[in-house]
Amino acid sequence: MTVHFAGPRDANVAWDGTNLARAADFLPGGPPLDGLRGAAASVRGAPSTGWRVYRDPLGINKLFWARDPEGRLHFASRPRVLTAAGHRLADVAAVPCGTVVDITGTGRVARAGSVVPPGWYRDDPDGHAPGIEEIGARIRTTITRYLSALASELRPEEAYVCLSGGLDSSGIAAMAKAIFPSTVAVSFDLKRPGRNPSDDRVAAGRVARDLGIPMLDVSVTEDELLDHLDTVLVEGADWRDFNVHAGLVNAALAAGIAPAVGTRRALVLTGDLANEFLVDYEAETYRGTVYYRLPRLRPAALRSWLVRGLDTSNREVGVFRAFGLPVVQPYAAAVDHYLAIPEEFLTRADRKNALDRIVFGSLIPEHVYTRKKVRAQVGSEEVGGVLAACLDRGIDQAWLRRRFGRLHGVEDDADLDRFVRAGRYRSAVPSPQED
Repeated sequence: MTVHFAGPRDANVAWDGTNLARAADFLPGGPPLDGLRGAAASVRGAPSTGWRVYRDPLGINKLFWARDPEGRLHFASRPRVLTAAGHRLADVAAVPCGTVVDITGTGRVARAGSVVPPGWYRDDPDGHAPGIEEIGARIRTTITRYLSALASELRPEEAYVCLSGGLDSSGIAAMAKAIFPSTVAVSFDLKRPGRNPSDDRVAAGRVARDLGIPMLDVSVTEDELLDHLDTVLVEGADWRDFNVHAGLVNAALAAGIAPAVGTRRALVLTGDLANEFLVDYEAETYRGTVYYRLPRLRPAALRSWLVRGLDTSNREVGVFRAFGLPVVQPYAAAVDHYLAIPEEFLTRADRKNALDRIVFGSLIPEHVYTRKKVRAQVGSEEVGGVLAACLDRGIDQAWLRRRFGRLHGVEDDADLDRFVRAGRYRSAVPSPQED
């Protein structure tokens, strides 16, 4: 029996509340891994010992597999690696989020279980939860400890924080400054001849000045931005417009950060995930058409849907990895506390502002709390940004879907519907034998 892993591995930055996970933790016969939070995916072992397959509970790190005619299992962090090796996309599945699978050297599945706590998604509005003040304090403590573990164990020479000037990224920038020896803010903008910088660029610059950290300006033309489309589709493993547009922003940021890093050890930190945890998404309208529409669900159910949907799209980890940069989403470490927030609080229009005043307090300048939210794919209250740049050139979701199919050798368009369905990848527990 052979288990084979192909292509690059993404960085495992999960922790157990004290220490970062190490390679030995993922070996067969190791600990149950049920306390890890953060990004991790692993396939490790040998025929003499068997193999252990693991994917983190949120599915931040991606892990796909396919079975060949002889029953051998092939794994990769990107579906393109498997399709390029001759597997059809129709035969590729994701390892389910929060799954641990132990496979013996003879090919028998010795153990397959979930490390997702029962009721973790908290879509029951009657679930008991601590008060919001206590939740906020726990979030701050958890993120602080997680960032401290990253700094002490990985010892990066620099931490680059993707900064939009909004609450999520400003909070991470403020905490990173206190923990990492050198923190640099990075701001994205589109070059607009004859037009002012975007609201995000102006806000990010103000936050960076207030925090006393240098800022790297990454400004690109629309052509330069769209040059990253194939990279985003392959590394992001998704064709849906919101995730592709977000991935394009990240690709531009990564392309700007990589030369600045050079040969130094660096981490990239983002404010991603807080929007899912606090149901802070809205549709956008461009030229009379609505984009990024969400299902009409009550807040707790929508939060559950968004969190489960993290299974799909590698718009952060995959895209930065394509430029040789390890990325960390610190809010992932505090997911248990975010999911303990009761639905009543999620119905508040000021929920993020109110919670972040508890979490970050005066670490964040007051003007950040009072700023109107602007999504990175738009960048300003005025019409424009990545959304418009794509649509004005005919690059809509149908175009992205077709291009994704061609890049992955898909001949039957229905295979795409089966690969991503209801916002999640087709998933299955890897087994050498057909079920």
